[in-house]
Amino acid sequence: MKKNSRKLSNPWLIILGTVLIQISAGSFYAWSIFNNGFMLKSGGTVQAVNGVKKIVGGLPAGSVSFTFTVGMLFLSLATLAGIPLAKKYGIKIISIFASIIYGLSILGLMLVGKNSSIWLLWLFGGVILGAMNGVLYLTTLTNAIKWFPKRKGLISGVCVASYGLGSFIFKYIDMAIAGGAGAITAQNLDRVLFWWGTLALFLSVVGSFFLKNAPEDSASSLDMNNNSNSSIFIEKTNFTTSEMLHTSQAYLIFFCLITAVMFMGLLGSAVTNMAAAGTQTPNEVAVWGGTSAAATFVAIVAIANTLGRFIMGWLSDITGRKTVFFITYIVQLLALIILLSTKPGAMSIGMMYIIVIAMAFCFGGNITVFPTYVSDYFGLKNTSRNYSIIYQGFGIGAIIVGFLMASGNPLNPKNITLSNGAVLTQNFNLTYWVLLIMVIISLVIFVLIKKPIKKNSNIKN
Repeated sequence: MKKNSRKLSNPWLIILGTVLIQISAGSFYAWSIFNNGFMLKSGGTVQAVNGVKKIVGGLPAGSVSFTFTVGMLFLSLATLAGIPLAKKYGIKIISIFASIIYGLSILGLMLVGKNSSIWLLWLFGGVILGAMNGVLYLTTLTNAIKWFPKRKGLISGVCVASYGLGSFIFKYIDMAIAGGAGAITAQNLDRVLFWWGTLALFLSVVGSFFLKNAPEDSASSLDMNNNSNSSIFIEKTNFTTSEMLHTSQAYLIFFCLITAVMFMGLLGSAVTNMAAAGTQTPNEVAVWGGTSAAATFVAIVAIANTLGRFIMGWLSDITGRKTVFFITYIVQLLALIILLSTKPGAMSIGMMYIIVIAMAFCFGGNITVFPTYVSDYFGLKNTSRNYSIIYQGFGIGAIIVGFLMASGNPLNPKNITLSNGAVLTQNFNLTYWVLLIMVIISLVIFVLIKKPIKKNSNIKN
């Protein structure tokens, strides 16, 4: 029956459905273009204070951008439930359910208004939106990989590239709906949220109808075709989740994933403010993030992120996963060194483009290769469960970078005065230094790490 099921299914239609869902879910990564809109709608106004333009009142920038961090945390947590639920009830049913809640949570953001509590924003934009995003993202991704066990890197690249493409597509949709110069304001925020939620819901529901659970014998059939001693090979290479957690490699990969995700936490929630701090004069830093020029950086992140996912996923099948990690982490290391060595406001727009492109491209490549890296080390058979555990590093990395940027208090971020006199509520310098150290540690890990061997196995190598 399993073999017949595989023959009767068109795996490429399943990939099509996965791509539609990934585009919908990836729209969340355009979050930073909404920051100023929520600040203004919650009561903030643009005022000139001592000659410097600021958004006064409303929800603070650090708290609003932390919504994305909350979303990333619940995105990772939800994968622990999403994968077993998809196995029990079927991936199509779970995806339809998650798609509906995902779209409604975006519409729920329209409730945020003047004097609203930050908790309302965090509930709809962080907890619910993030959780459903996680269910849609990882359950469909790992299912797609199982349909093509011989092309894991390519399929992973196609699917997660679509996830990155979502923020690029929806960024322009959101700006077009906003009208004018494309800036999100208190007046057009609800209109943009309505169409974002409606379109995201439609795409993911349609995509869900193409889905079908991969046959459980995917990994076994591949191993049996590639190894004469198939049962021995399967036992030696496929780790259960419990067995994986008894290896040091699981925790080392976990740390490296945390490091990789912190770059997306930085770019996804605050790339416009990061670019403003590096390139703008003190009197423009606070309001530049709401301009159409700043929104271009969101598009750049999306494009570079998408290209990195596809190119590095494909390259990892040719050169190996470690080679990809060495390339991406070294590039990110160089980007951090440049950021730390350049004075605030003194970097050219062109150089900031290069930095943002490099970071986003490398993050896209990293997040694509990690699922296949885990399956390389712990086997394909239990890769969905195993990666859902490792994937908790996604949420932890987001929380760490969120607290770093908020100087430890997302509810009341500390004001940071830069050397050029600009005042921010996001501590980029601290975030850069911590990331620099973690990237160096991750590179050492990739040099030393080796594939695990089952300690309790009675099978000889």
